[in-house]
Amino acid sequence: MIKHKKIKNSDVIRQTLFSLVCVAGSNSSDIFAWAVIKKLIRELGSSYDFLDYIEISNTENIQNTINDIKISAEMDEIDSFEVGNAIQEIVDIFKDKMGVKAGYTFIKEFKNHLGEEYHTKIKEMGVDLRLIDLQDEISDLNSSSYEIKDEKKSNIAFIQKK
Repeated sequence: MIKHKKIKNSDVIRQTLFSLVCVAGSNSSDIFAWAVIKKLIRELGSSYDFLDYIEISNTENIQNTINDIKISAEMDEIDSFEVGNAIQEIVDIFKDKMGVKAGYTFIKEFKNHLGEEYHTKIKEMGVDLRLIDLQDEISDLNSSSYEIKDEKKSNIAFIQKK
């Protein structure tokens, strides 16, 4: 039996951030995508202090590789569900900041770039990309006829007639 290596929080967040940059960079520019990630980490740092463990190269030094993202080993000591909450928020806000440039395929492309192993891992951490994708599809419904009820803490969403 093949034993898979345990994926650490630091690996997951590094792969997530890099995948977001790669997908967004193909729809805008790499510099813009890196700038959005850096700003998001700074902004969300007040809610998730462990995001201070992430360091991204200065924009002028970016090589556009996963090695541009440095993460302290302390990240691996954080509860994985808490890291999952941060990832969920990063993905949601990042997608919104990308706006129409992201298009309807953003989550699908992100999931593909992330890879099955990491997608499975973030799902175990409470991040449901299928739900994010579904929320996008639902928001296209006639907003005057439907209302989306969303429970962020439990990743449950449902549609209710107004």
